[in-house]
Amino acid sequence: MWAMKDEPPAKAVGNGGRQIPNHEGNIFDHIDVFYEWENGVRAFMAQRQIAGCYSDNSDYLMGEKGTGTIKGWAAPIIKVGETWRYRGSANNMYQTEHDELFAALRAGRPINDGDWMVKSTLAAIMGRQAAYTGQEITWEQALNSEEKFVPDDLTWDMALPIKPMAVPGKTKLV
Repeated sequence: MWAMKDEPPAKAVGNGGRQIPNHEGNIFDHIDVFYEWENGVRAFMAQRQIAGCYSDNSDYLMGEKGTGTIKGWAAPIIKVGETWRYRGSANNMYQTEHDELFAALRAGRPINDGDWMVKSTLAAIMGRQAAYTGQEITWEQALNSEEKFVPDDLTWDMALPIKPMAVPGKTKLV
């Protein structure tokens, strides 16, 4: 989303399932989502939550003039003609985020990231809906979905019911 200036995708399709049986939940342990924006730009997301498997948390960007890579905690690398690497603070990115937030609060200039956080979260839910239903899901469908992720009367000590496992092609978008 940040690479697309926080503009939401127009639609998404996805694949996924559960490879390893789990009798304690109903989430897919692998998902691939293919997002498309109004201007035809596409983005791809893949994740796997299976013990003992290769893990990678990276962003790869390809554009008209070059590429960008952010791999885990390493400094970003941008290739446009010649390679450029960020050589600023080696501070942990989460610590930097907190430092900037606290400094802004102390200065009376609170940072409000609510808009991009909401859009980013809905894009993730949209991808999940696409994979779980096996259907192409539009931004409007995701925005207007009535799917509930928690019970109405949630309490700290309640046992949460486990919904049945989604079956692409059969599970419907609510």
